[in-house]
Amino acid sequence: MQFVLKDFINNKDLADIEFRVGTKETIFYGHKFLIGLVSDFWYKKLYQEGWQTETPKGRVIVKLPKLDPILFGYFLEYVYTRKVSIKNSLVFDLWKVADRYGVAQLKKQCSDKFIETLDLTNCFHFYEYGISSGIKEWVVASRKFISLNIELILSKPNCFEGLQEDTIKDILTLENLLSPEIQIFWALYNWALKRMQKMGSTTSLSSKNQNKKKVTIKTLIKGFIPYIRLNLMSFQDLIEIHKTGIYDVETLFDTTIDLAIKNNIKLNQYTRAGPQLSNMKILFLGNCRRGQARIDHIIESISSGGLDNVKFLNISETTPIFKTMNEYDAIVVRSRNGESLIEPTSLGDNLARFVETGKGVVVMAINSLINTDSYRIQGRLVDEGFVPLQVAERIQQEQKELGEIHSPNHPIMKGVETFKTKDYTHVIGTHEINGGNLIASWNNGYPLITEKTKQGGKYGSVVCLNFHPCSTKITNDCGKAWLMQTDGAKIISNSVEYVLREYMKKIDL
Repeated sequence: MQFVLKDFINNKDLADIEFRVGTKETIFYGHKFLIGLVSDFWYKKLYQEGWQTETPKGRVIVKLPKLDPILFGYFLEYVYTRKVSIKNSLVFDLWKVADRYGVAQLKKQCSDKFIETLDLTNCFHFYEYGISSGIKEWVVASRKFISLNIELILSKPNCFEGLQEDTIKDILTLENLLSPEIQIFWALYNWALKRMQKMGSTTSLSSKNQNKKKVTIKTLIKGFIPYIRLNLMSFQDLIEIHKTGIYDVETLFDTTIDLAIKNNIKLNQYTRAGPQLSNMKILFLGNCRRGQARIDHIIESISSGGLDNVKFLNISETTPIFKTMNEYDAIVVRSRNGESLIEPTSLGDNLARFVETGKGVVVMAINSLINTDSYRIQGRLVDEGFVPLQVAERIQQEQKELGEIHSPNHPIMKGVETFKTKDYTHVIGTHEINGGNLIASWNNGYPLITEKTKQGGKYGSVVCLNFHPCSTKITNDCGKAWLMQTDGAKIISNSVEYVLREYMKKIDL
């Protein structure tokens, strides 16, 4: 039927309505009953209110002087075929036409087309359009695209050009936004420079005019100062910023002192001293229906090697946003059977983003990777292969102990001699490790410790520990607990220390 009707688009045969569109009154022909079907707006205009002006041939005349004839042509295409093939550059304008005439399905098609056309050069502007026009689906799609691609977007020359100040501030406060602060600074600087030029400022390269330009740029950037985190920049970045004249010397000096203290750097030395392991912050994500004692016991194991800066967060009550996670240097995550995660997909998405910064995660795999959706981690961390263990059924085995050590020189195995459970053990019953490294196995062959680092070492490391995290010290009546006189705590502590040290290698001071 659609193919038959397509032949009648702008065809004056049997047409009973004549549209005169735009200032030059470009003529389009149509059929009242078909146009009246697309929305209440057109039905009321054509059949209830009515346009009575008629041509000598009896056609109703409708004048639309403010509408672009090209857009109306696309509108008629939709009327007769219920679909439209539109140029990317006209999607937003056609959406406005569909909105004006109340054509819901055409609006949806335009929105879908818009989402398909999102790229590094237009996403900021579409985000601004979505906010100003109240198009929720545009805002959501743009926000997600921006968060995932912010570094590439900011690398484009003049990426903020043409945006309103409020839009830029909104972008800089998006959740899950991670980009080098120096990149944000230069994007803002170039935005201010372009805006200043449009305001009529000189582009002379003379010293006098250069100073004048800096003052003007400083005035324009002033409102963005709270959004630029100097303390996350390197010393070299601060030197480059100083040359622009945007910040006063005192502010940069104070930041330099703070940065030196944070990273244990002596300012009177040229050697680079990395941050101390004991100062690194660890976030333990878990749940505690069985009581705080078990949580404290796991924290004790994490801290047993000297890593005592550990904070606990209950993921059955809340899911930390990425910005909260990124305040820490490593994350340990453990889910319990019988305690549903509040947002398992968001948890996995945020953890994946955390790993993409170069920081590491230790996954206590029992229940965290069980094939029961409400208990396990979901989202990108699992779906995109960050985790070196496949989601699978949890199985119970008779008393088991440390089996083959496949990487005896691996840092996680340092000082580990024995590991054994009390009566039985629970494991994630799979041998699939998603391209990761098998460090050690149970004596029945199932993976015990695995590790994976994606992107050739660019991302942080993810370690999976395929055993119950508590020992007989706290749960002596629990048969699956590991014997406290064996090296379970050392395995846990070594795993956290390993992902921290791998992250420290990536820090560019």
